[in-house]
Amino acid sequence: MSTHSEQVAAPTAGLVYLVEMQFTTGTVRLCSWSHSLEALGQSWQGAGRLMSVSGLQDAEGLQYPAVDLGLAVQDPSLLALCRGSVNTYRRRPVLIYLGAMNSVLQLQGTPELLWSGLMDQVRLRTGDGADQAAQAVMRCELQGRDKRAPQSLRLNNAQHQARFPGDTFFARVEEFGSKPQPWLSIRFQRR
Repeated sequence: MSTHSEQVAAPTAGLVYLVEMQFTTGTVRLCSWSHSLEALGQSWQGAGRLMSVSGLQDAEGLQYPAVDLGLAVQDPSLLALCRGSVNTYRRRPVLIYLGAMNSVLQLQGTPELLWSGLMDQVRLRTGDGADQAAQAVMRCELQGRDKRAPQSLRLNNAQHQARFPGDTFFARVEEFGSKPQPWLSIRFQRR
């Protein structure tokens, strides 16, 4: 039985996510618990800074599910990181650990790495003022997703012209798509 399975099988008071985001300006460590925690030799900030972690799924086939991290906009330092230059977070590593809390609200054992990927984009949600709080949602993708995704293999005319000047193939592709041609002539179809 793995360490993680043993932790979950023991009497627990809850699970806690530990998220490490490696911005260019420094590493930010957040946890989903109500106060800060010490784990893995580091201090993890709690108190509502990490508001949500979307469902984590195993990838099937050519699907590469993203993870959304809800960050508190009330924390000015987090808001500044999210609203600042995309170069501070885009394509930078993010690690998500999962730990179990025991009955006296302390981490039980060592949290295990649950997911790793790269930060991609930030969206701001204003909330509804009642049930949903405002948050900055950080979309994180699996490493290498762009290399494996089919849309990254497509070329456009400008890219093709840079490699093969004067070739008109991609210029004609748009023309073919916008003017469908019947396979059979009308005269042949009337026979």
